[in-house]
Amino acid sequence: MTWIVGTTTVFGYGIGISDIRVTLGDGSERDCLQKIYKVGNFIAAGFAGSVAIGFGMIDKLTELLACDPAHAWDPTAIAQWWPQDAREVFGAFPQSERDLQSHIILIGTHPTEHTGIPGWARNYVYTFCSPNFDAVNAPPPEVTAIGCGTQFEPCRTAIESLSKDHQARFNMMQGEVGCLGGMANLLAFHLTLLLQKSQPNGISSHLHCCWVYRGRVVIAPSNHASIGRWKTFGTGVDAAEKEVREADLGKTNPLVSPGMTVFQMPRIAKSLAELEQLLCAGRHSVARAIA
Repeated sequence: MTWIVGTTTVFGYGIGISDIRVTLGDGSERDCLQKIYKVGNFIAAGFAGSVAIGFGMIDKLTELLACDPAHAWDPTAIAQWWPQDAREVFGAFPQSERDLQSHIILIGTHPTEHTGIPGWARNYVYTFCSPNFDAVNAPPPEVTAIGCGTQFEPCRTAIESLSKDHQARFNMMQGEVGCLGGMANLLAFHLTLLLQKSQPNGISSHLHCCWVYRGRVVIAPSNHASIGRWKTFGTGVDAAEKEVREADLGKTNPLVSPGMTVFQMPRIAKSLAELEQLLCAGRHSVARAIA
């Protein structure tokens, strides 16, 4: 199952937070799937429901939004034409997969509009749900979500609080003080602790954090380390981008020291083929897998 949270900010970027759990056709669960991806310049998308259809949606969006680095799509235009394409992708899959439904969240930063402060780009978050995939806009400061987390009371309460409680929203915004992108880290860490405490079925407490800026999209694991009641985690989009680069090079997290307990993202599949390969060792099938 899935919980993907999305929200706009006044700081020139949109936020996406996604868990990594997949429920297989036999009912077993694995924490092994990335569900949020860059699909275009300044655009990211995540999926819930059928894994096969979800990757079909990501592939189609990536194909449709392809353009050179000097250009970018208007997110509001995508919201207008994407439902028809989404219906076509959805309809191409067998009924057994369509029965699992398909939900998409789109996070985009406008290439020219700003929030009222020059240089701070305006961002948008839309959700689309099968079978019609009508666009639903989440206006600021609303926090929206897709997946089974929307039905789980502690998760639903957290979303409502961040949307309606001005103090809770302000507390999250404090993460931005002196730290570009820190609000996203603080939100991801808050949701990780919520999930670790409540342990809902079908949702992992391992999360990917996604920053969608005008000029770059960064997706990084929300790892942290702890010793006693103290916890440490990287903050800001620059630190996240560096962590991803160093992880690709096999370097360890410099924030971790001896004696610390590390909450580290497990091995992740980033495509249907990778998921098939990863599950093959456990003799599982991706057929009717649900994100």
